[in-house]
Amino acid sequence: MAIAIDGATKRIVLDSASVTAAEIWSRWVDWHASNPEWLLAFRQVGGDDLGGGLSIPPYYFLLNGWRVRPMESAHNLTITGNLFVDGGGVPVVSTLGTYQVNVNYTVPVQAQGISTTGGSGATPSEIADEIMARLGATFIPVDAKKMNGATIAGTGQPGDLWRGA
Repeated sequence: MAIAIDGATKRIVLDSASVTAAEIWSRWVDWHASNPEWLLAFRQVGGDDLGGGLSIPPYYFLLNGWRVRPMESAHNLTITGNLFVDGGGVPVVSTLGTYQVNVNYTVPVQAQGISTTGGSGATPSEIADEIMARLGATFIPVDAKKMNGATIAGTGQPGDLWRGA
């Protein structure tokens, strides 16, 4: 892939219908090493190692009016990764010709769970056992002679059902 960089127009010109934000950034970094007179095009955050083979996804922010321009043809452009404009805006501008270009951004989603106890938590049986233990150690005011304040009669056994007195 040969991404063209035009410092005078602040355009990063693509030559394919599929590219990653990392590829765009990398090509610009290579170009800027030989062309340091031009304003920076990117600010990058993320990429930090979290350990265990995990890392924070990188985010690339276009700066100083730099934008990405699709190749000069009608096509569906797919940009994979986190490509944004610093302060807001659209990172992709129109082609020079009157081509129909649909831009699809495929942004990876990554979430990390954090364990605050260092374990997997209590099992349902452990929770039930704890509830029963606490109930057994607690006085629960129950009046089997009244229900909703009304006196009841009967034992609750077959032939002597509970009923209002």
